[in-house]
Amino acid sequence: MRERDTGTALATAAAWGGAVAFLVCLLVRKVAPYPRWDLLGCLAVCAAALLAWWWSASGRTGGRRKTPARPASGRRRIRWWPERRVPLVLLALTAWPLPLFMLFSSTTDSSPQVAAIRAHGPRISAVTIVQVHHSYLKKGKGYSYYESAVTVTVPVGDIATGRPGKGTPRLEGTMRSSRPPHPGSRFPGLYAPGDLAAGVILDTRAELRSLLGGPAGPQDLVVLGVWSIFPLACAGTAFRRGAAALPWDGVSGDGETRMLRVRIAGAGADDRLGRPVRGSKSYGPLLSPALHLISPSGSRDLLLERCLDPVPLAEALLGAEGRLYWAPKPEDRPEHSVPALLVLDDGRYVRGATTIGTPPHAPAGAPVAVPLPDELRAIRPVGPYALWQPQVHGPGLLCFAVAFLAVVLLVSGAGYGNGALRIACLLVAAAGPIVGLVLINRWRTRYLRRLVRRA
Repeated sequence: MRERDTGTALATAAAWGGAVAFLVCLLVRKVAPYPRWDLLGCLAVCAAALLAWWWSASGRTGGRRKTPARPASGRRRIRWWPERRVPLVLLALTAWPLPLFMLFSSTTDSSPQVAAIRAHGPRISAVTIVQVHHSYLKKGKGYSYYESAVTVTVPVGDIATGRPGKGTPRLEGTMRSSRPPHPGSRFPGLYAPGDLAAGVILDTRAELRSLLGGPAGPQDLVVLGVWSIFPLACAGTAFRRGAAALPWDGVSGDGETRMLRVRIAGAGADDRLGRPVRGSKSYGPLLSPALHLISPSGSRDLLLERCLDPVPLAEALLGAEGRLYWAPKPEDRPEHSVPALLVLDDGRYVRGATTIGTPPHAPAGAPVAVPLPDELRAIRPVGPYALWQPQVHGPGLLCFAVAFLAVVLLVSGAGYGNGALRIACLLVAAAGPIVGLVLINRWRTRYLRRLVRRA
């Protein structure tokens, strides 16, 4: 058992800091020769931080131990953090594409043609279109542009002295524009007067400067700005003051509040079927971890969030006594699960849900007027929690590691000049976290089913 401590918090912050630095490096210098040592340094920070987090969370630093109850002090740590798991996961999933998109844009622009131009005195100047071979209108949701193949004349001048001259060789290239190009139109071009065989690249001046080691162009910034709305919304949801529930939230509602004296007897799993909300269908059933509670009048289960491991939690709390609160409504069916709060005698609490059930199989408890509000100052969330579950997180970790390796390969130069390999690495990097979360969810369900069979 491990408490969420300073070490794991610092490791998490360092990993996110490395990811932010990775994105900043690509924004400041979009295209650079491979391997990109600045990006590899950011990835090394992320890898070291994640390794430190795993080492601490898996108990390697201090062994498995029970954390004794500590006296409560004021309102410190009174909110129940596991209910923030969903917005935090969404935050990670929506933030992951930001550096990945910039890496895709960087590797796509880092072509052998750009390298050849950069190696022979690159120049950005206005070129003149002398012939339009073809022009196609491409439209989609939110965009519309013309893609054209053209022949342009480029001013070469005196290569030795750099003075303007009369040389105007012709080069072929492709361009994108909001209107169809016409002969005589002028457009910014990037080329090397010392190596005209490298061709010409036509784009806006800002985008062309980014190919020469400058900051990302406006097109990339617009895409990043639009997409960043999603992680910012998830961050606001996850870190707002009311994101983590207070002890009594949802427990004392319109129904009659019930209370039952219980003792924690072990761990298990059971199905959670939520009551309909505002006339909608009930959600579930969802197999959830549970704490087995016994009382003189019968037994009940406290259904927990799926991110919690009930086995070490039950071992740490085995034999502890307390009061279980829940508030069924008259229209609730016996199979519905309603929010519940377990307040232990030592001042700690666990939020979850309990199935209403049918007496005497599920004791109905004693009615109470309202939970005492003064207890908010005396109770705090129960701990410790198991942050690392080998039987659940192992396969997912392998997917994350493969995705991370794909990013390392791209930053090291794999796929340079090989579009198929580059696309394969990008697809693995993008799909790895999603596949990992799916596997974690499946293995967690398998683990909980074993707990059901064991019970």
